[in-house]
Amino acid sequence: MTDNELKQIKLFALEELSKSFSQPTMTLWFDPMRVVAVDGSCVTISLPAGRKSFVSEQYYPILKQVFSNIIGFETDLKIISDEEEAELIEEFGEKIDSAYDTRFNPAYTFENFVVGETNKLAHSASLAVAKHPAQLNNPLFLYGPSGLGKTHLLFAIVNDIRASHPDSKILYVTGEEFTIDLIESLAKKTTMAFRDKYRTVDVLLVDDIQFIAGKMAVQEEFFHTFDTLFKMNKQIILASDCAPKDIDNLEDRLKSRFVMGLVADIQPPDFELRMAIFKRKALDFNLDLDMKILYFLADNITTNVRQIEGALKKLKAHSLITGEKCDYNMAKEELTDFFANAKSEESIIEKIFAFAEKRYGVKVDEMKSARRNAEIIAARHYAIYLIRKTTKLSQKSIAKLFNKKDHTTVINSISFIERKMQNEPAFEREIENVINELHS
Repeated sequence: MTDNELKQIKLFALEELSKSFSQPTMTLWFDPMRVVAVDGSCVTISLPAGRKSFVSEQYYPILKQVFSNIIGFETDLKIISDEEEAELIEEFGEKIDSAYDTRFNPAYTFENFVVGETNKLAHSASLAVAKHPAQLNNPLFLYGPSGLGKTHLLFAIVNDIRASHPDSKILYVTGEEFTIDLIESLAKKTTMAFRDKYRTVDVLLVDDIQFIAGKMAVQEEFFHTFDTLFKMNKQIILASDCAPKDIDNLEDRLKSRFVMGLVADIQPPDFELRMAIFKRKALDFNLDLDMKILYFLADNITTNVRQIEGALKKLKAHSLITGEKCDYNMAKEELTDFFANAKSEESIIEKIFAFAEKRYGVKVDEMKSARRNAEIIAARHYAIYLIRKTTKLSQKSIAKLFNKKDHTTVINSISFIERKMQNEPAFEREIENVINELHS
């Protein structure tokens, strides 16, 4: 794993721990923690030498469970001191770095991917590719909103091919990583090494491929990478938050190539699938949930798999820390805020779209489209600004809500509305009134 990914895991862990411990405890014992490595089913963390012993004695079970929840399956936990970490790096530094270069997650398999009507085609297509690389569905293009299992399927393909074809060269990257690799190779004049890395693999998987849209040099390089691999009969698998035809600023020649094989979408899970996912995830988290709790959860969580995992992690952490059995009353009480926040934001966003639609005479689908006439752009700016000011959605999440590849659109919309408010006092008052109404 990269340093950024390890730091992200630490941030997730601190966020979970902060729900159960006071700020002084967090500052004293957990903030100095470093996530050193995630190797298969073992997480290694380091702490200052003077704190390692106490944390190991007092908090080991809780830390182990928190990291297991974050990783998504039961993990071992190894706690070392910062002095031991330094010695380890000095002795094995280069070997350690290379060991974590492999991009796969053993937790994501076809066996633990829960199949329903809304993801059946994507699952069967991915399984066919894993069993017969470059023979069926090439390229395979998966798309759908965030948090529905696209990445799970990508890693399931990787794990399956690794098991049946251990000598295969497999490369998994995101669209952003491909872009950064190319930029660095151009800066360092190592484009031949870049092309050797991407054009000599047996299987190339690119997650969030929409990231390359609008970047002409990157699209040019990916076009030739795609063509080289395709002509050599190598498997290409791509994932995006929308269908190829709906990716803004993506060259037509790339769109046409992305649909040459099979395009499969993943939609939000229906009630039956949500029930099945809850049962499976509860089993993975070692949570004993009766049918009344499962119905309650499936009724209230409707958006995506990550919300389902978040709710179960919250129940597991509460049960672990308090020793309280996870029954219906505990689940209802513990998840009240979880549901309220999600539904509150959904309600606010619906109202904002209604305000924008009424003010500008523009439909929601038009605001989310690539169309750029003056009224649509104005309505889009208006809605984006209000969503940013009245919800906790990140700029990236808002961009995805409007089918945009990155948060640049969000930044531009906020700047536009802020300038308009400065120049037009009446418009500023209108915005303030709308925000007050939304908050009320």
